[in-house]
Amino acid sequence: MGSGNDNPLKRFSSFWLGLALFGAFGLASLVLGIGFTKPGEDSFYGINEKRRTAIKSEIEKAHAGALEAVESSFSTVGTQFLETAPAGVEKPEFVLPGSATQKNKAAGGSGVVVPEGFPVVAPDAPVDPAVMEKGKLTFAVCSACHGLEGEGMYHINKTGPPLAGSEWVTGPVANLIAIQFRGLNGPIEVKGETYTPVAPMAPLPLDNDSIAAVLTYIRNSFGNKASPVTPEQVEAMRGELGKPMLSPADLLPPVPTPGTTPN
Repeated sequence: MGSGNDNPLKRFSSFWLGLALFGAFGLASLVLGIGFTKPGEDSFYGINEKRRTAIKSEIEKAHAGALEAVESSFSTVGTQFLETAPAGVEKPEFVLPGSATQKNKAAGGSGVVVPEGFPVVAPDAPVDPAVMEKGKLTFAVCSACHGLEGEGMYHINKTGPPLAGSEWVTGPVANLIAIQFRGLNGPIEVKGETYTPVAPMAPLPLDNDSIAAVLTYIRNSFGNKASPVTPEQVEAMRGELGKPMLSPADLLPPVPTPGTTPN
């Protein structure tokens, strides 16, 4: 072949034309292969499909088991509820006015009763500062009627007896505890003045420590000085729960008779 027949432009065009035809053929083969060939079980698509199916099956089984457990628990709880007999004795802290428990307690008399073996605390027993601090916080509720400084509410129909210098506050501990459990209603004389409190059971926590703390606080604040109140004393008076509201006539005398103690 002579050099005159060698045309570089033809060679260049032929090369790219062949390359284009080869690429088109390969692309067509790939498209036809994807469109008409189903993925085998060992192919990438087949493995993923099997995994998705297995996960779906596990989820459905788990849901079915959980639903059966819930339905079974409902049935069990319902059966136990129907077979449970009501409690025969009411708890003291849940005694309701007019209930059988309250009526039984009321039948025994309405006055404050100091139980046998009631703990006695010496008048000069030390007062724990931590107890005083706890009692001060609880007294915030009481101050609404008795005043922040225990001065009472003299100008509001005299319904809030003063605690400062009150013979009742430094008198028998049993009175104070019983008032917490039962409330107090009716005219009462405090420091020569008559007050008419209408106090239902105090809206305070009924645990022994809280009641003992607030009573210790008022007995040793506002110029008062008396023995602290202990949780054991509060516990001993829990028989007062459920009895009718107290009147001043139900209280023990604020000044102890000779040979007795304010506790």
